[in-house]
Amino acid sequence: MACLQFMSMILVSSIPAFAFDCKPRFPEVVYYGRSGKAGSTTLLRTLAASTKNRHRHYSSTKYTSFVDGTSSNKDSVEEALRHITALHNEGWKYVSYDQHMGWLNFSLSGQRQPVFINLLREPIETAVSHYYAILYSYTNAIQYRASLPPEQRNWSINQCLEAGQACQTYPLVVTKLNRMSQYFCGYHPDCALTGVDNVTLSAAGMARAIHHLHNEYLLVGITERYDDSLKLFKRLLPTYFSAVNEKKPAPRHNSNSERPKNEELSPKAKRVLRQGSDHQLYAIALELFDTKYRACFPD
Repeated sequence: MACLQFMSMILVSSIPAFAFDCKPRFPEVVYYGRSGKAGSTTLLRTLAASTKNRHRHYSSTKYTSFVDGTSSNKDSVEEALRHITALHNEGWKYVSYDQHMGWLNFSLSGQRQPVFINLLREPIETAVSHYYAILYSYTNAIQYRASLPPEQRNWSINQCLEAGQACQTYPLVVTKLNRMSQYFCGYHPDCALTGVDNVTLSAAGMARAIHHLHNEYLLVGITERYDDSLKLFKRLLPTYFSAVNEKKPAPRHNSNSERPKNEELSPKAKRVLRQGSDHQLYAIALELFDTKYRACFPD
């Protein structure tokens, strides 16, 4: 554990220098963990559109809880392995799999790790998107809004965060503020969130998240640089991203039309949404992405 904490201190300050190899990879399995509200639907549709040349994409609709610790990790691995093995048995050589879940340790089932990829979005943007999805676009949004006090059904995120606990949606936003870090930490007991609002990831958990980000993921794209991300995904995984057209901006899916345009957050809203470690993880992910992009596209 001391080693992980030491690694965290090193990586927080800067990304260690390394020579990134830009050669194309052709792994048999690519695993996309789908960090929420980061444009994941758009990326998985790109994967699905690239299904040719013996590549098949499987999209799971199951959400995996972080509460169950290592048992959830093992169950999730075994579920994924069942789907991946079935597709290989059908004759598909290359399989991509997506599901909303954290980093998984496939060695629990005696398997090799697949190639992991993901996509991250600036944390405050992620939180704002999550708030309006709760009210307007998630599957149960209509029923949820109907359950709210009438005056809260159309509240802006500023109104909600200014009201604090009086806003019924407040806990649903605040408890997600470290979810990005938790995704990358995985299902180890260190990855459990604690604290008054259940939003705090321990130093040991953050160290694990940073370690996995740096060592276990071939590429983590950045939503704010989405076209660059697709370009780099295609360079590194051409079999899985053959549908990417580098000359044409990528379409966006699941955009929430109910979210106010150009909404400026209040000072209190910004303070609330700056809690936690996701901002630190995003900064490291962005620096890693820049390093890999410059290595592959120096001009």
